[in-house]
Amino acid sequence: MTIGQFTDHPAEYAATADRPGVAWADLEDAVPSLLTDGDHERSRAGGFVLVSPHWGPNMIEQPLSYVRRAATDLVSAGAGLIAGHSAHVFHGIDGPVLFDLGDFVDDYAVGPLRNDLSLLWLLEIDDTGPVSVEAVPLRLTFCHTTLASGEDARWIRARFHQACRAFGTDVTESEGRLVVRLAR
Repeated sequence: MTIGQFTDHPAEYAATADRPGVAWADLEDAVPSLLTDGDHERSRAGGFVLVSPHWGPNMIEQPLSYVRRAATDLVSAGAGLIAGHSAHVFHGIDGPVLFDLGDFVDDYAVGPLRNDLSLLWLLEIDDTGPVSVEAVPLRLTFCHTTLASGEDARWIRARFHQACRAFGTDVTESEGRLVVRLAR
């Protein structure tokens, strides 16, 4: 498996020849070739490519159009799974793209997008890549994470169904988990 990580913000944290920093990529106009060169060869050779971008702004309800375009470009370049993060709230799934995982530990003030409710992501992966995603509803309090229940769990389920429906992704439920089978 090959794992790639990068961020599209903040640019001032980018590594340079004389300063350590993050792997920064400007995604506004196009995905830089640095992120796509070679991934076709790795995926054709049987290597599974996982990309984990820190992309898009904080506290948004759904991915912006440039993030959606970047996801399509990365999958076309051979990414087998994209596990995005940055918004601090979970987004939907489109094929092998988990646009935003949300938070797992809360150290932010709770906003109107309910960043105190999130998901634990469980992936089934075989030799060729991801098969399914199961998402377990969570309740986050300051530096303490528990399973969500009652109204919180209902809110998470409704929000996840809605977020996935925006991409035409079907979600089923099994034993309190939200399940997405990924097309092969």
